[in-house]
Amino acid sequence: MVPKEWSEGAAEEILSPESFRVIELDVDRSGDVNRHSYREQHRLRSVIDEVQPDVLDILEEPFSVASRQWLVAAPPDLPVVMYTAQNLDKRFPPPFAQYETRAHRRVAALYPCTGQAASVARGKGFAGHIDVLPLGYDSSVYAAGEQSADDEEILLGLVGRFVPEKGVTDAVRVLAALTRKRPARLVLVGAGPELVSARALADSLGVDSQLEILPWQAVEQMAALYRQMHVVLIPSRATATWVEQFGRVIVEGQASGAVVAGYASGSIPEVAGPAGLLVPEGEVDALASAVVDLLADPADFARRRDDGLEQVADKTWDAVATRQVALYDRVIRGDLPPRLPLPSDPIARREIARAEFGLPARTPAGARPFALPVLRSGGPVADALGMTIDAAARLRALLSS
Repeated sequence: MVPKEWSEGAAEEILSPESFRVIELDVDRSGDVNRHSYREQHRLRSVIDEVQPDVLDILEEPFSVASRQWLVAAPPDLPVVMYTAQNLDKRFPPPFAQYETRAHRRVAALYPCTGQAASVARGKGFAGHIDVLPLGYDSSVYAAGEQSADDEEILLGLVGRFVPEKGVTDAVRVLAALTRKRPARLVLVGAGPELVSARALADSLGVDSQLEILPWQAVEQMAALYRQMHVVLIPSRATATWVEQFGRVIVEGQASGAVVAGYASGSIPEVAGPAGLLVPEGEVDALASAVVDLLADPADFARRRDDGLEQVADKTWDAVATRQVALYDRVIRGDLPPRLPLPSDPIARREIARAEFGLPARTPAGARPFALPVLRSGGPVADALGMTIDAAARLRALLSS
């Protein structure tokens, strides 16, 4: 069951043919990931009654409006699992905070795409089963090329939305540093307003002829490009509201024999693993030097390339699907471990979550940013409100004990 229309960039206007049934439903706020809503609430329950699923899988964040609608529509005895990629421990305003809490109480299992997202969910009080399932790649399309640091020309690549937080101009600076040592090109694949700045910077640095810009590519064409890339750049920088939640280009690039290089921001270190070449966020000179040194050392390049191929061997869509089906089977059979006796004290919960899954991501707005812009910007009001919220939570925990 999917929205009939979706206005987000690079979305399909007409759904591709599938081997399974697709039910399209009218929505309001098309393209708004967490605030879109289905126009006819009763239609959701009628679809569930018609389909009679063994399990309901909600591919939405627990705090979203659409998730709340599906959970209201689901019969009490219908097992529900839910996805989450939210790796920031955000403080949501009403009613989203309440939606999230109710979802955590209702859902049997969560399958976040990273340990960071798992840590957020556990810290916020989800006591059920968590199975971290990565996003995958199609192994019938993506395969290793024959890249070598000894090749005459080096190809760098950056794929995605071209907005400031994706570090497009940083990629151009890496290109400029590399071309001072050897022949190199940078291909940008995607779309977005930051292309104007990228072109201007390339011109000022004298590498405009080494910069190639391509629109979004079909999967087969994208796979062919990856096989030519020596280094896939992911120089993403966190903003007050966003940080990399996974980075599918990482697994696609590694599966194609490229080395991933970028910033240690958000989920990038977790997904890129030891094969990734990462420097502290925003240190573009360090990133450029690291890439130059990598390509001057064929043995290091070959080692990281091989390690990347090994890391993604269990991230094919077939492997992910096998684990997903196993999760469904366990939920349907009721074969899940008991829900954890999490403390009501939010500070103690987050300590447990970090011990189990590690630290969540953080942004310039802190480890627990407010979702509302007026509070996210900081200042005395935001600080006072944050302390009040935390004090109230500790008081509730004390009274309940």
